[in-house]
Amino acid sequence: MCVKWLDEKREISSAMTLFVTTALFCFVGSHLRMPQELSLFWPVNALLTGIIVRFPWLHRTRNYFVCYTAMVLNDTIFSGWTGSAFTINFANILFVFVAAAILLASPPAQDGNALRVGKAMRIFAACLIASISCASWGALAQGEGMNEKLITAWSDWFSEQFSTGVLLLPFLLTLKRQTSLSRAVISTKMVLPVIALILSVCASAMIGGAGSLSFPLPAMIWCAIRLPIVATTLLMLITGITEIILVVDGIITIQGGDSSLPLSHLMSARLGVATLAIGPFIVSVSMDAIRRLNYQLALRADYDFLTRLLSRSGLYEQLRGRETASCQRAGVMIIDIDYFKSINDSFGHDAGDAVLEELAQRLRHVVGDRGLLCRFGGEEFVAVFFNVDREALWHHAESIRQAIEQEKFVLQGNTVNITVSIGIACQHRLSGKDRISAINGLISAADKNLYYSKRNGRNQTSPALHECVA
Repeated sequence: MCVKWLDEKREISSAMTLFVTTALFCFVGSHLRMPQELSLFWPVNALLTGIIVRFPWLHRTRNYFVCYTAMVLNDTIFSGWTGSAFTINFANILFVFVAAAILLASPPAQDGNALRVGKAMRIFAACLIASISCASWGALAQGEGMNEKLITAWSDWFSEQFSTGVLLLPFLLTLKRQTSLSRAVISTKMVLPVIALILSVCASAMIGGAGSLSFPLPAMIWCAIRLPIVATTLLMLITGITEIILVVDGIITIQGGDSSLPLSHLMSARLGVATLAIGPFIVSVSMDAIRRLNYQLALRADYDFLTRLLSRSGLYEQLRGRETASCQRAGVMIIDIDYFKSINDSFGHDAGDAVLEELAQRLRHVVGDRGLLCRFGGEEFVAVFFNVDREALWHHAESIRQAIEQEKFVLQGNTVNITVSIGIACQHRLSGKDRISAINGLISAADKNLYYSKRNGRNQTSPALHECVA
């Protein structure tokens, strides 16, 4: 049983889910701030933004109020804040609202759809504008006057929200709802970039200096080229968090204190890491678009656009995948629509296409998983069966022929009788390693038998059953 925790038709339960989620992550986030390393991040805002963008119908005033209430309640109960909980958390909800509004103007990822470079850049812009809004309110809410403390507070708010958003949102928005990272096929080409990334982070810690923050960039771009986009965004997130922690712990040292603004090394590190992360993300988005395009092109080559059956090249690709299968016998049938030209002449080519589509559905229903089915060309279809004898192949062919003959086709409001002629060929033992050549031979033999079916009156299977058994 699948439980949908967020359902547009169940507004009350969805609001409760949103409230509990916000309260839970605020509780965990506030209590994890005890260790210094974990106090560097406040992922709740980016998390809520990701949820709202993935479920656009949540982008309503009442849902933001639900999140805001959960934040205030958490701080009031567990942090001991009273009035400040209302003002401080308004800065948090401001980030969520601004970022979600910008991203939903052109949603970057819905149900695993491919990102485009422009939409990926929108994440960067959304985090930037939302962080400025959040930091401006948050710094004033802390009661700082117009002095150096205000600039310091603003920089802390801004760098924290900006870096967390840029690192976390790409992962949240590219993670497919029904896909697990563990299902990815791991190969050497995928492992090597990850190893290079780990070594580059280690080199950053050993060498130090402000420039060391950029050491992982080439490895991240390599990961973006080799790995799926969701894996790349996850590695971006982990690497960014690691580098920020290493800076704060003094393992990676950032020298220099002559900045014209009183900004901390932590803010510098956060902004540097977030800015570097966008490069591999854009590369990953571009590579994902190329992979999807190649996949679509492969589908167009392997499948017939009209009937959704295998094309001739697709059939041979499937046969190559079965070359090592343990099959000793194979059978082939060629199915040809009788008088198909007259259908086009009488009803038009659109009606002819409709006949091909309907016929393909009926063939798919009869053949099922027992064989490979393809549109071989024009009005000819080919079905390939493995481990069948001649008698079984003939019965399969007759089932197809009778299924076509018995149910009339409706063309432009007229019922039309359509029949097919079938030629079959079977080989008891496939000899040699090249099974495709053997199947080609059977297709040629079946084509000759199809000729006999047409010459002898059509709407029949050749050779007949008694000839097959003999």
